[in-house]
Amino acid sequence: MRSFLIWCHKYLSIPTLLIVGFIVYILFFQENSIGRIYDNDRAIDSLKRAIAVENDTLAFYRDKNMRLDNHDPEMIEKVVREQHNMSMSTEEVFVFK
Repeated sequence: MRSFLIWCHKYLSIPTLLIVGFIVYILFFQENSIGRIYDNDRAIDSLKRAIAVENDTLAFYRDKNMRLDNHDPEMIEKVVREQHNMSMSTEEVFVFK
């Protein structure tokens, strides 16, 4: 232990230890530490992927609404069949729940 103290006294000064301690505090223990920055980047990437999925869904429904607004007969028939369980008189419909 004594040799370690002699080595520290010989090669390390108080200002050097203070600077190193301050840098370690900033990098690991402050609000903007490296770990928190990494966690925030992962959360941002996850949210960007979720936004991309939601934008795809939004594009699908916008296209569907546009086709319904333009009175597209195929789309209207599809919506009526799927959501209201309607059929033509020559068809049989089976609904699974």
